Amino acid sequence: MIEYSFSNDMKFQKGRDDSFTNFMIKCKLLPQHMAVFSDNELKVGLKGLSNAQVEQRLTAIVRLFCCLHSRDTYIKAYTEYLAKRLLNKSLVSIEAEELMISKFKVECGINTVNKMTHMFKDIETSKNTQAEFIKYCNGSNIIQGVEFNTEILTNGQWPMEESITCKIPEELHAC
Repeated sequence: MIEYSFSNDMKFQKGRDDSFTNFMIKCKLLPQHMAVFSDNELKVGLKGLSNAQVEQRLTAIVRLFCCLHSRDTYIKAYTEYLAKRLLNKSLVSIEAEELMISKFKVECGINTVNKMTHMFKDIETSKNTQAEFIKYCNGSNIIQGVEFNTEILTNGQWPMEESITCKIPEELHAC
């Protein structure tokens, strides 16, 4: 449309870009809404799509992210949703999650996505430790009728507001 109707006029394109940037600045809740949208895409929206389609959708999200002036607000909300997806095992694709983080790494730098990367390492460590535990317990994670699963999370890497005191119920002491 820009090529045909506006002859690729640079003033028009700059005006369009400035208007869009101003729109994004005025919408104070936009970073949170974009984080919710991203979460939804990574939970259900990408289901059944080809790799090329997933790449296209994630690239579109990152392009919008690049226009945000409140990137830190989006990253904080995105990290919280990522933590929930990882802990609730509600991801559509681990590859899509890693692709999204690699795109953020390019746009924001490694320091911004360091916690997210560490969260993935924690989940992998948890899987390995759980597998060793099951092997140790003769192939079952059921101890005295209690199914035992755990996640090992590195302190300071997960978006938790306050530390939680863990009081193990009497029934779980054998575990």
